[in-house]
Amino acid sequence: MLVSSIARFNAINTMNNAAYNMMNASNSMTNMMHSKAFGGEHNLSMLHEMDKKISLDLASNSLLYKLAYLQEKASAKRQAQELKQNKLDVMA
Repeated sequence: MLVSSIARFNAINTMNNAAYNMMNASNSMTNMMHSKAFGGEHNLSMLHEMDKKISLDLASNSLLYKLAYLQEKASAKRQAQELKQNKLDVMA
């Protein structure tokens, strides 16, 4: 039961980190679009590279969040099964 609890807390921590990173990437993209540097910037290839990087960050953090969510769900299910098994062992 301890192992499933640790796995569950680890998954929750990963979810929180991924959500935080998604928020930071989204804020960076918003700041890039609303900043004065974007309006006066003549180097469009640099802006394109920044946009690609931030979009990739958003996509990878979103995938990481979804995987951690599924891992946490599986750990919760395993923890419930272990708890149920322990109750049955105590009753017997």
